[in-house]
Amino acid sequence: MNKPVCLTSILLLVVILTACATPTHIPPTNAPTPTQASPANAPTQTLISAKSLIAPGDKIGEMTIEREASIHYYRLIDAFDFDWSIVEPHSQTVERTLPELSAAGVNVGWGAEKATFESNWEAMSWELYIDDYPIALDQFGWEDINFFDPESAKEVTYRTWNVILKNLSAGQHTIRYSISQEVPVNDGWTTYPPGKYEYIADLTVTEKPTYPTVSSVANPGQHAFTSQKANLDFLLYLPDDYGKDPETKWPLMIYLHDAEWRGTTPEILRGEFNPPYMSGDSLPKELEKGKDLPFIVLSPVGNGGWDFWSKDEMITPLFTLLEEIRSEYSVDANRIYLTGDGMGGNGVWAMGLQHPEYFAALAPLGGYIYPFEVPENICDLKEVPVWAFHGGNDFMVPVEVEQKLVDALNACGGNAQFTVKPDAVVPSEEYSNPELYEWFLSQSKE
Repeated sequence: MNKPVCLTSILLLVVILTACATPTHIPPTNAPTPTQASPANAPTQTLISAKSLIAPGDKIGEMTIEREASIHYYRLIDAFDFDWSIVEPHSQTVERTLPELSAAGVNVGWGAEKATFESNWEAMSWELYIDDYPIALDQFGWEDINFFDPESAKEVTYRTWNVILKNLSAGQHTIRYSISQEVPVNDGWTTYPPGKYEYIADLTVTEKPTYPTVSSVANPGQHAFTSQKANLDFLLYLPDDYGKDPETKWPLMIYLHDAEWRGTTPEILRGEFNPPYMSGDSLPKELEKGKDLPFIVLSPVGNGGWDFWSKDEMITPLFTLLEEIRSEYSVDANRIYLTGDGMGGNGVWAMGLQHPEYFAALAPLGGYIYPFEVPENICDLKEVPVWAFHGGNDFMVPVEVEQKLVDALNACGGNAQFTVKPDAVVPSEEYSNPELYEWFLSQSKE
């Protein structure tokens, strides 16, 4: 398990499996206090009362536990939170404070060298508890990620259980995950002796903040708002010089985030959380660090299932929000740009194809159309400049997927260029590249 290089290579883009179980309501309860086991270095033992196993669709209080790929949600508990260099049975606890969330992943699993993964997996047993309720892991299933780790020259498998939590409520919550084994296990890097390895996340969940609605009053910098018309929370960035000349029209850039931020909040979107596969910071985080851009920047917080940005459930409210921003702020209608990374890159292609007349330029980072194919209406974008980026190490969305979109667009007279970043998975470092913003500013519908 002591393999940070491998774990930071992980990118999972999978079709979500939706459970058909009828939800059942289970009243909330407080988890008992764990007690310290007597042997030295032994893990804490959780006192488990007699409760039914939680199946997909069941509820704990107001929270619903569902079967979906956890790694592509904001993660309540994550392998990266713990010290994997401890190679004897033990217990670790991390404490976190976060706001109420509409969706979050319980990203627990295990990784090892591919050649010996299955034999090791069969030698281990797994337990997961959410607020002292045992989870029926065999009913949730898992997703595998298989990739080559160039630093160790090993083929690696990483397996994560499909457990997500909908409507994380305010209060105290505890997630306990353990791996038990009766024989030594070697993951390809380290041998772990028999025993129980326990990982605990103690969560303090605060009430979701209340955000103001937009107004035409200039407030330079990046701030959180909500739109009652669109039912979306978002970040809005205004340049320092915005409003000094009331006649000036400003270019507007829309940023679509990757899957890990769906169902979260503007604070998380601009905060410290960064998926480990991203090669740089997101655009909102760049702005939060003090980057000064000559654009109005709109960063909505999206939510939904697989390919959520490409679905009407997100496209319709986003365009409602865009019209609201245009009515309140001094926006240059000829210079509206769209960018996004990962699943946000999928949204850039999808929204651009649905509304090519709206945008002056598109910049998808790690973009694609799902299923991986060239859509019949690709030529609808031939009048819209596109600069697409892709990571050479993107092992879930091959470089060829976006290359084919660019080639097809250029074949019908389009204006698309393609840049591959060989060492990246999702090449988000482009948001620190001034050439990207210079290119945007050179594009106009006039």
